[in-house]
Amino acid sequence: MKTFELSVGNKAYKVDIEKFDGKRALVRVDGKPYEVDVKKTAGTPSRRSPGSTPPTTIREKAPPAAPEPPIAPVPSAPSGGEVTAPMPGLILDIMVAAGDHVAAGTPVIKMEAMKMENMIPSPVNGTVKTIAVKVGDNVATDETLMVIEKA
Repeated sequence: MKTFELSVGNKAYKVDIEKFDGKRALVRVDGKPYEVDVKKTAGTPSRRSPGSTPPTTIREKAPPAAPEPPIAPVPSAPSGGEVTAPMPGLILDIMVAAGDHVAAGTPVIKMEAMKMENMIPSPVNGTVKTIAVKVGDNVATDETLMVIEKA
């Protein structure tokens, strides 16, 4: 690896050349990675001083993106009949009414969280006893959305 100290105007830069194959280079400017394309341009003098390099095009090298983990709603209170919000969000739809019979795993509420629609399932087989929210409500994590009486 070669290291250079360059000045452009009144600003000094430390440039580390990590890899160079004659056409492309991987460099770090003050520690920030860049990929550099080295190209001969029209009007470039054919005689250069020894050790000089042709003009370059510099692009910032994007760091590798970490994959985002999938966000899936967690079944609310699997051992009881209370349906709670798995994350903060907006209630978009209530798919059951008080008195309805539901099976465990049946979607009972649709909510939007982080610009995604999430179906919130019933944790138990039973009858919808109370609904504590309405469409358009903003809810917090672990807020009770409805209670289902176990069958």
